Amino acid sequence: MATRARFSEADWAALKDEMRAILIGLARARQTIAYSDLAGLLTGAYVHHRAPDFHRLITDMSQDDERAGRASLAALVVRKDSGVPGAGFFAHTPVDGATMAEMEAYWRAEFERACDFWSDDARLP
Repeated sequence: MATRARFSEADWAALKDEMRAILIGLARARQTIAYSDLAGLLTGAYVHHRAPDFHRLITDMSQDDERAGRASLAALVVRKDSGVPGAGFFAHTPVDGATMAEMEAYWRAEFERACDFWSDDARLP
């Protein structure tokens, strides 16, 4: 995959696991995090929060969670200026053509679903 050419499969998987662990802790605390702050917490590799690799990490992690029947942690990652996720969050959701209020309601519901799902100790990796 071109967007992660600089990472081995093992390094990519480790970064996703690290990101997931950070976000699970935030879900348990019912908190969001800005893209830039999340990128700054990753210790496995430096990935700028606006780089395609960073957004691919979030997408891959979210797809892994969906396939495993887990609530997506992507809803916890937000823009610093607005406090809501960026356009990428809404790109593959059922809110196509929705108003901003509908999109925000969808995001809030997904945020709550993720927090509820990950607050269950039995679900922790």
